[in-house]
Amino acid sequence: MVGLVSPLPHGTPVLEARGVRRVFAHRGPVGGETVANDNLDLTVHAGEVVALLGPNGAGKSTFLRQVAGQLLPSAGTIRVAGVDIVAHPVEAKQFLSVIPQECEPIRELTAAEQVRYFGAIKGIPRAELESRVEGILHDVGLWDQKDKIVRELSGGFKRRVLIAIAMAAGSPRLLLLDEPTTGLDPEARRQVWQLIRDLRRRGLGILLTTHYIEEAELLADRVVVISGGRFIVQGTVDEIRGRLPYRGRLIVLGADRLRPEAAEELKALERRWTVSLREPATVWFEVSDPFNPETVGVLARLTSLGVMASLRPVSLEDAYLSVVAPSEALA
Repeated sequence: MVGLVSPLPHGTPVLEARGVRRVFAHRGPVGGETVANDNLDLTVHAGEVVALLGPNGAGKSTFLRQVAGQLLPSAGTIRVAGVDIVAHPVEAKQFLSVIPQECEPIRELTAAEQVRYFGAIKGIPRAELESRVEGILHDVGLWDQKDKIVRELSGGFKRRVLIAIAMAAGSPRLLLLDEPTTGLDPEARRQVWQLIRDLRRRGLGILLTTHYIEEAELLADRVVVISGGRFIVQGTVDEIRGRLPYRGRLIVLGADRLRPEAAEELKALERRWTVSLREPATVWFEVSDPFNPETVGVLARLTSLGVMASLRPVSLEDAYLSVVAPSEALA
């Protein structure tokens, strides 16, 4: 990848999955089968980030492996840049780059050596190799780090090296990222986030899995929630948040040590608004609009009585927990 990603024919998505299903047959005398995922439909367009959210075992990794051509679907079709990944895997994979969660670059090579090595393996002509390596290193923000040994780089830069390697062959239109920031410190996570934004602006379509709901909220143009092997919700962050019957929360802290007048005020609110969380020291109320004058007035009244309270709009996490069973979400 050097500069902007060249466009596909008008209207062609970088990923089109229709009716995707995967069944695993059990070996042994008992037999039987497990449905890992079923009837999955998803479209990803150029210059779009789609985040796949779901608990462990929901089917996220299975679906990514199917899209990558590593696991054949039992039914359905998957097209990458218009090419069927099952019928024409070699052709489809030239438009696809994959960064597995467990993958690590070779620690004793420099960043430039990594890209040059994998580019040569993938068949980039010798005459083009150096210019291609230079372009990729610039694209992923590694040019200033190109001569550093990988083991000396930060976690964020190591992830950049992996993405650079993935870009070193073919003409990628779709990038698959499996838990791209797991195990990174906050600064490194933000480096990877910025790189993902940069790649999207250049026209790459990105499908990522993550357990960090904040990550999906910040990066994704669309979010897909998977549970029990099925896509149960799809939409923009605002669309998914809009599924909730309320738009904000009033959060009260120190509820176990209120003065009598403040305690009476809190009891009155409990008769008026739905309580979504109650603990000895904390109460969460659901409010229809956290910013209208009436709700803000309630907050001001509580504050004047010495209550520690705050208002906030609903988050993607609130919406996610409303459609995924708590026992699953904690898995």
